[in-house]
Amino acid sequence: MIDVFLVHDDVERCAAIRSAILSNAELNLVSETQTGREGLFAAATMLTGHPRMLVVRLNLGDMTGFDFIAQVRQKAPDIYIIPALEGSEGGQVWQNLLQLELRDVLVGAIPPTEISKIMGAAAPRAQERFDLNRAPTGIQGESFVISVVSARGGIGKSVVAINLASAIAKLSDSVALLDFSLSPGDFAVMLDDVPRNNIMDAVQQGGNLDAEYLNNTLAQHPRLKFRYLASPNQEFDSSGFDYNVGAAIMQATRTLSQYVVVDTGVAMAGPTIAAIDSSDIIFLITSRDVARLLSAKNMIKFLKNDRQVTNQKLKVLVNEAEIGAEISESEIESLLEHPVAAYLPCNAGPVTFSINSGAPIVIAEPHHPISVVLNKLAELSFYRWQERPADDPKSTKKGLQAARASQRLSIK
Repeated sequence: MIDVFLVHDDVERCAAIRSAILSNAELNLVSETQTGREGLFAAATMLTGHPRMLVVRLNLGDMTGFDFIAQVRQKAPDIYIIPALEGSEGGQVWQNLLQLELRDVLVGAIPPTEISKIMGAAAPRAQERFDLNRAPTGIQGESFVISVVSARGGIGKSVVAINLASAIAKLSDSVALLDFSLSPGDFAVMLDDVPRNNIMDAVQQGGNLDAEYLNNTLAQHPRLKFRYLASPNQEFDSSGFDYNVGAAIMQATRTLSQYVVVDTGVAMAGPTIAAIDSSDIIFLITSRDVARLLSAKNMIKFLKNDRQVTNQKLKVLVNEAEIGAEISESEIESLLEHPVAAYLPCNAGPVTFSINSGAPIVIAEPHHPISVVLNKLAELSFYRWQERPADDPKSTKKGLQAARASQRLSIK
């Protein structure tokens, strides 16, 4: 599947191009804009992961088509570009096209069938350009990235993410916690700390963000032995925080820390998808209520089908805050069409106290049932969900057997 976006302001020719795209099963029209400025924004924010194709009118009203193409190639070199000409251009325009190696061109008012033929011939070249410019899919170095996601809000992502980072930090001195949730002030309360820098300092760097800048921006928590970037404590404009910026932050962070935990935000938002694409393990949190389970089911399908997330990479956690005893564990797995890795036992009092006191429960009450589960998840993540050596007295298998011996501590 090739994602296509169209930048064109002629109504009739747009309709013909749109019809051609819709008639080709290999093409998916994801964006249609009329000005160069809007087109550049679309190019910067359209999700990566699939080959991408741009159809752009050279005679744009707010900028020249060649200026537009130059900016797109600088920011997104993987995009394959098909210029749309009026049909009256002189030899200089064609020479410029040849110099830019733009070989597939739409000329004049041609019918959808001809447009479809040209775009179909361009599809293999779009795939080739995508493959040549594709970022590495594996995590570089020894970094291990964990994203905490959910299909709906209010499910406990931030609590789980902060406690996982705190628990892993007991095992490693190289842990980073990133706040992609865009919820003002949450981390300040839960961590009882107000750092000088926040996630928007990194976002404002945009494509210029590098590991050196991020290294100087990450805040060291005074007690919990990890570094982190939180959202600002007050309302802020997050419009610049898109997929590409999120991916840049992820890439820079994984060169600085062996373990990276990301508290994500809205399920299909650009930064959340960037974190998912960069992750080794994804914890998807849901609860027992049917509405959230159905939303989780849809998100699982999206992760598997659109982002190619494997079953081994996706770990579903069920928050027991809302028991819903009428839904059994087997019914939950059947509905989700995916196994549940762990159930998070809930006692609202201690969890709420730990949030309000700024002391993660895995630190404040390490023997509380939910702390036992979160510590076990952190331990498995520390060992990258691989079996430990058989002679290790705390081997993963033994740890799992011990955890399963207690009623709500099933970790699979």
